[in-house]
Amino acid sequence: MRSTRPGRLRHVAWILALGGALGVILPRRADPETDRRTALSHALQKRGLVAAPEDIEWLDRPRGALSLGGWVRAIVRGAPARGEPCDIFVVDTRLTPEGVLLAVGDAWNLTETSSADEGKPVLRGERIAYVVRPMLAEVAPTVHVIDLGGQPARVTAEWTRLERAQNALSNAQQTGQLRGVLKRTFAIDPEERKVDPLVDPQDVARSAGVRDVSVELDGAKLTIRSGARVATVALDQPALTASPTASPTASPTAPALPTWIRTEEPELSRPGNVATWAVDRVRNVIGDDAMQTIKAVAFTALDIVLRNKERVTGDTGAEGIAKDLGQSALEPPRRAMPVDPEIGWPPPPLEAWVVPALNGEGQWNALDHDPYVRTNPGLPPAFLTTFLRTDRARKATRVYISLWDPRQIELHMMAGTVEPKGATGEAGPGLIPRTPEVLKRVVAASNAGFQALHGEFGMMADGVVYLPPKPYAATVAALRDGSTAFGTWPADTSIPEEILSYRQNMTVMVQDEKFNPYNRTWWGGTPPGWADKTHTVRTGMCMTKERFIAYFYGADLSPDALAQAMIQARCAFGLALDMNAGHSGLEFYKVGPFEELEQLKQPLQTDWQHEGEVPGINGWRFRSRRLIRGMGLMNFPRYIKRENRDFFYMTLRNVLPGPALVPVLPKAPLAGEGEWRLKGLPQHGFPYALALTELRPDAARPELKLRVLEIDPRAVSAMPAAEKKTGKTVAILDAGEKPSGEAPSLWHSAGAFSIGPTPPVPDAVRLSSGEAAGQGAVAAAGVSDEGGMLIYVEVEASPAPAPAPPPSAADGKLLGELLKKLGCSTRLLLARPLPIALGGDSDLAGNAIRPPAGARVVALVRAEAAGARRIFEDTPIVPLDVWYPLQAKRIRYFKKAQPEAGGDENN
Repeated sequence: MRSTRPGRLRHVAWILALGGALGVILPRRADPETDRRTALSHALQKRGLVAAPEDIEWLDRPRGALSLGGWVRAIVRGAPARGEPCDIFVVDTRLTPEGVLLAVGDAWNLTETSSADEGKPVLRGERIAYVVRPMLAEVAPTVHVIDLGGQPARVTAEWTRLERAQNALSNAQQTGQLRGVLKRTFAIDPEERKVDPLVDPQDVARSAGVRDVSVELDGAKLTIRSGARVATVALDQPALTASPTASPTASPTAPALPTWIRTEEPELSRPGNVATWAVDRVRNVIGDDAMQTIKAVAFTALDIVLRNKERVTGDTGAEGIAKDLGQSALEPPRRAMPVDPEIGWPPPPLEAWVVPALNGEGQWNALDHDPYVRTNPGLPPAFLTTFLRTDRARKATRVYISLWDPRQIELHMMAGTVEPKGATGEAGPGLIPRTPEVLKRVVAASNAGFQALHGEFGMMADGVVYLPPKPYAATVAALRDGSTAFGTWPADTSIPEEILSYRQNMTVMVQDEKFNPYNRTWWGGTPPGWADKTHTVRTGMCMTKERFIAYFYGADLSPDALAQAMIQARCAFGLALDMNAGHSGLEFYKVGPFEELEQLKQPLQTDWQHEGEVPGINGWRFRSRRLIRGMGLMNFPRYIKRENRDFFYMTLRNVLPGPALVPVLPKAPLAGEGEWRLKGLPQHGFPYALALTELRPDAARPELKLRVLEIDPRAVSAMPAAEKKTGKTVAILDAGEKPSGEAPSLWHSAGAFSIGPTPPVPDAVRLSSGEAAGQGAVAAAGVSDEGGMLIYVEVEASPAPAPAPPPSAADGKLLGELLKKLGCSTRLLLARPLPIALGGDSDLAGNAIRPPAGARVVALVRAEAAGARRIFEDTPIVPLDVWYPLQAKRIRYFKKAQPEAGGDENN
């Protein structure tokens, strides 16, 4: 340091020369950003997560020299194995102040889609946006936004402290942070394109709906582009709704989305009871196989204890059954229910399997006077219940059965907010539609099948595919005509156009009253390789040979005991549904506006009955009870709220006759006035096609009488009488001349009536034409808004030989007001009675007449209404080595070795 100035300059020159030489010999240091991406990519690959460096972004930046011990998050687009689709992960890392990677911590999969590839994410602040490109042509593309800022406090504000703690721990396990993440999904409907007949329509769907979708994220604004279509979404807004046009004047609290985007407002469902919640949390730590082993050992030990207890005490189950049914002692049904030969309902009682039978065993109980169950007026109760004991080695084991008539009850499917894990990450609404038309007809709801972890069995709801169908899987489906269908899905996994929704679970349990035709050895209660004889909560559903539908529930069942109950119930096709306490059960509902629910005559028994406000719709109230008192369904009442698992819900169909008409002279009514007559009419089946009554509409003119006829459009088909070749005649009528101009006409097409000047569809059949408003009329027709029924009214003619009354404007106004009161917003006035012959040979008064003749005569022929039926009846029964490999295919949920030849199924 004491050297002269020239000496110091020589030292500096030597240092510069050495530095230049090292610059030639050694490579230059890489950019820290590129360097740490590559390092993280290598580190993750050693763990089995394949991620390219360019697919890694840091959400947080290095925190300075004083923060060496802190973790910063990286967002990684990667695949669990080479060649598989990518998911989005958040990974904890440690960086130096300069941004060099020091350590890699835990990684959490935020998306976990089974049949889709997540696109490169766009990051802005705490938000991540990306496009999911599905591998399935029939699945719509989706855009996802994940907000790592967490779930808003308002979402759990009304929860208990325990529920909030459960949610926080679940969040930490699934996302690495107690506050969790907020996810939103936007499904993109494919853009309509002109289809070239030489091009595969699936390729058109892929190119139009998937390949051209992109996203941009600018703070709280998400921009979605699909071809020429562009939409901007304000992510900070609490509600998102769809509308035909995205109006710039839409309310800031409820912005509108274009119709080509489908979304659901994100909402959490409450966690389950502590026991079921803890099982799911432990399963995520130790794995599903280990959890299945623990449960199997516990259930086996419990089975030994209960079996020995029955031998010592001689318990037949009578006391437990009475308690489950809310009775002090087991009683026979309150009244006998003879079979109605015209409609075949109720079916004959079930034969007991364990003898001697207990009081009421196998005998149907009607739910027509149950204050918790809604019924169709004027018809037998749509729901029946009973119980059976189906384990002769354990006589206290029982199965409770709820049977419904699918001609009165329609089955719907609803995807949960979490389950099933959708193939493209799209979550379901998890909510029965909040519309008056649906809610006032809701009558029950129940669990569906296994969660996606246990088999990825198919699920589609209202045309949205969440999981693709599995070959040879037992399937229950809702068809577009409203029917409920059962069958085994064929090897061809394309989805027929007639199917609106479907739910699958394993293979068929009972087919044509025979157990396990596909020789399955695993029914969900044990780990792989174990014989499944465990007794636990099990549920199932079947179509009986009489084409009714049954739901089965037992708290202590083996697969054999559940199957035996299906056999005793005469099941033509039965499938096992979900299992285990807390997740399985059925609830009855009665829902309506506050003022419409009648007062209960007895106080609520809160352990299995409930009453409260319907979440999400003002002024509506619900009343609910469990199928049995001892049903351990958690979060009761469960399905009237938002639910995280998929479920079934049932609604009453609109069928005849409907409520009786109220006479205007209640103190002096005529015999049968206002009461619908069904018997003796040419129904030719059930649901009824016709209903007839008489009514005096004007208190000032008690001599004026009307005949009122209802026709169900779904029970008839219309055709020119000259073209009728087969089919049973419900009615024949003369449509008359079609007047010129804009005079309205009555039309029938595709199971619907309508009124208008032109046909609603090209193949619509005209039934009659009417007069302009204000003209005289002696008859009128209307279409009810709610059920679509045709309501025809005519002034009763004077006895012969008195002349028929001329058309009167006053009568026309009276007829129009009556139809309006009966719920018909579209009406048609007629200057002459509609020439109609019921059955082709009698008028509305029952007098024999000659049927109309001529070129304009139309025949209403009996049509098969929606109900229950089989589908895929040609699917063959194949051996295990054929169906099992097809059902065992997995993409994401876990990787396991294939079983040895002849071994048990590995789920």
